[in-house]
Amino acid sequence: MSNFSASVPVAFLQQANAELEEQGFGPDNFSIPAYAGPSPSHALFHAWSDPVFQAAVALIPEVVITDTIENPSASVSATTQEVGATWGNDALPLEGYVTPGLYIDSEQVLWWVIQPYDTAIYPDPYAIPSQIRLAKVPGEVLPWVQPLDQFDAYKLVNPFTGKPDRCTHNGEVWDVESADGAGNNIWEPGVFGWKQMS
Repeated sequence: MSNFSASVPVAFLQQANAELEEQGFGPDNFSIPAYAGPSPSHALFHAWSDPVFQAAVALIPEVVITDTIENPSASVSATTQEVGATWGNDALPLEGYVTPGLYIDSEQVLWWVIQPYDTAIYPDPYAIPSQIRLAKVPGEVLPWVQPLDQFDAYKLVNPFTGKPDRCTHNGEVWDVESADGAGNNIWEPGVFGWKQMS
């Protein structure tokens, strides 16, 4: 039996999952984040081949499919490489001299390296935000970190989850409630644009 992997840009994620669910497939088929920057750029999945399901997936705008019939080594890794992204299982260890891309530290935290640097000289990634950013894992609730730009800003509607981004700050859980015209929130929770959830 063959299998296949599929990838879709996050801009089409909600539509893709809704279309598949309407046809009885799902929910949330595209659920694995892949990165071409500090926020997920693509969503993917890997499945056993079902001709009807695969045909439905093929109709989704911007989808990329890799299957074992055409590519015997088809995998999520091959699909992400095809779209210029990396998924968490392919993240390199954050050690030594690092170049741009997705990395994972010794505590299993994902990071996006923007500029090359040596981790022996700069062991604390939080201290060098111009060179490395914390990767945004959809749905993960982490302590608030001051965003530097639109690439690591908190989202009013996260394109991956379809919900407001959430964080912790000063012992509380917060959801984004307001954002700029592009849907980005760079303000501190409790100052502007956040709703306290706990």
